Amino acid sequence: MDIPTQAEDPAGFVHDEEIWFADGNVVLEAKGHVFRIYQGLLAHNSEIFRDLFTVPQPTSMETYEGCPIVHLTDRPEDLRHLLRVIYHGNRYYRPDEQLEFAAVAALVRLAHKYQIDHVRDAYLWRMKSCFCTELATWEIVTEGPGYGSPIMKFRLADAIAAVNIARLTGTESMLPSALYLCCRLGTERLLNGCSCPDGTLESLDPADVIKCIDARHILHQKYINTRFELYNPIRPSLQCLECRTKVEVIRQRIMCPRLTTMKFAVDLLLSPFCTRFDIRQTEGRIYICPECQSVLRMAEESLRKETWTELPQLLGIEVPPGWASE
Repeated sequence: MDIPTQAEDPAGFVHDEEIWFADGNVVLEAKGHVFRIYQGLLAHNSEIFRDLFTVPQPTSMETYEGCPIVHLTDRPEDLRHLLRVIYHGNRYYRPDEQLEFAAVAALVRLAHKYQIDHVRDAYLWRMKSCFCTELATWEIVTEGPGYGSPIMKFRLADAIAAVNIARLTGTESMLPSALYLCCRLGTERLLNGCSCPDGTLESLDPADVIKCIDARHILHQKYINTRFELYNPIRPSLQCLECRTKVEVIRQRIMCPRLTTMKFAVDLLLSPFCTRFDIRQTEGRIYICPECQSVLRMAEESLRKETWTELPQLLGIEVPPGWASE
C-alpha cells in the first residue's frame, strides 16, 4: 500500500516521512503535503525546476524550516511517485516489476509536465507494453480475468486515462487499442468518466466520446460481417458436405435479431481480436469435424488480423506509424 507514515505539523502541513531529507535545501508543497528534498538533484533532472531555481528570488520569499518552499498543484501521491524515481532510480521501481496503472500514469503525467524526459519515456514504455500495436501482444495483454503485461497491470476503466495520456504526450500508437477498450465501457462511464483509485474522476474529451459512440455501431457491424464471412458454406477449403450444411445454420444464427441490440453488441466487441475459434462455445455447440475446424480457425485468424489492421480507420483516427507491423 502506498500510505507512508505521516506527522502533523504546527503550521498545518503534513510531512512526508518517506521523501523528507533532514539536510534537504528546498521544500515542495502539494495540497498541504510537504517534501524536503535537494534542489540541485531536482534541477539536474528537470528543466522546469532548473529554470525556477535560477530565477532570482525576493528576499521576502516564503520559507519553511529554513528552506525556500515551492507550492505545486499536483496530488501528493503522484508527486511521491516522481520523487521516488528521481532520488532512488531503478532501486525503487525495478524495470521488471509489474506496477499498477495508476503509478505509471502518475509518473508519465508529472514527468511530462516537468520535462523529465528519461522518466516520461521509461514509463510510457511500460504503458505501451499494454496499449500496443501488435495483435499477438494484445491477445496476451487482454487474455484472462485481468489485463496487463509483465510490467504493468490495468483495469478496463483505465482505458480513459490511457487515451488522455496518449493525447497529452503525442503517443499516437496507444490510441487505437485504448479507444477500442473505451468503446467497451458502459454508456454512463463513457459519458461521465470513471473513478480512479484515489477518488478523482477521469473523463474523455468530448471529441473522443463522440468517436467511441460512433465506433460502437461500426465495430458491431464489423463483427457481424466478419462472422458472416467466416461461416461461408461455399468456402473452397471446406470439403465436408455435412459441415457445410452446419456452417450455413451457424450463419443464419449470426443474423438473429438479438445481435442488433447495443448491449449485446458491446459484449461482443472483444471477440474479433481476443477469442480464438471454438465452435462448441461460441456458435451454439454445433459439432464441426476436426478438419473443417482447422479450416475455420485459419480463416478466423486471417479475419482477426485484417480487423486489427483496420482498427484505426474503424475508430475514425489516423493510422499510427508502425501499426500492425508484426
